[in-house]
Amino acid sequence: MSAAAAFLFDLDGTLADTLPDLAASTNHVRALHDLPPVPDATVRGFLGDGAQALLRRALAERSLDEAALERAFERYAEHHAQHCHDRSRLFPRVAEHLGALRDRGHPIAIVTNKPERFAAPVVRSLGLHEFTSVVVGGDTLKTRKPDPAMLAHALRLLGAEASGATMVGDGLQDLRAGKALDLRTIACLYGYGDPGALIAAGPDALWSQFGGTL
Repeated sequence: MSAAAAFLFDLDGTLADTLPDLAASTNHVRALHDLPPVPDATVRGFLGDGAQALLRRALAERSLDEAALERAFERYAEHHAQHCHDRSRLFPRVAEHLGALRDRGHPIAIVTNKPERFAAPVVRSLGLHEFTSVVVGGDTLKTRKPDPAMLAHALRLLGAEASGATMVGDGLQDLRAGKALDLRTIACLYGYGDPGALIAAGPDALWSQFGGTL
């Protein structure tokens, strides 16, 4: 087991601003269903529970059955596989902060509800693979955050203990998963989640920018 405490990070809205690429793929599928594009701010409200949940919310006007939703997800996946990191960028201070944690010996993992087949290319494109080789996505296991199984799996891969570990994220699902394992939790108020709801959830710390407390 690693002696230094582990840090687990969400990806979308925590480490990286991926919203432009998520919105592009979402609007691609909406166009295939004869729906007008929606602004990034609207797509932001669809995020947090994985790509399939995003599509379900984005196509709610069409009241599609499960088979049609699955076909829509396939179209989304085809587009996003080609464009998942076209415009995504790290938030300020991410590389510096992760580098400092790595240099101090803290194990680092990325735990995201984004499917692993999309998360891994984004991680590599943005240089996050320099800080960790552990990426647990929304399709890695049978469950997603807020189920804590993803976090426990990441800790096992890191060879790290839950005691003293920290979960950092911008969504309620991140905080709930972290609390379920008795991890320290940090809420990122600059991300895609509702700041009021995040504060009400009672995290151990609040970040108004990456790596910094209020």
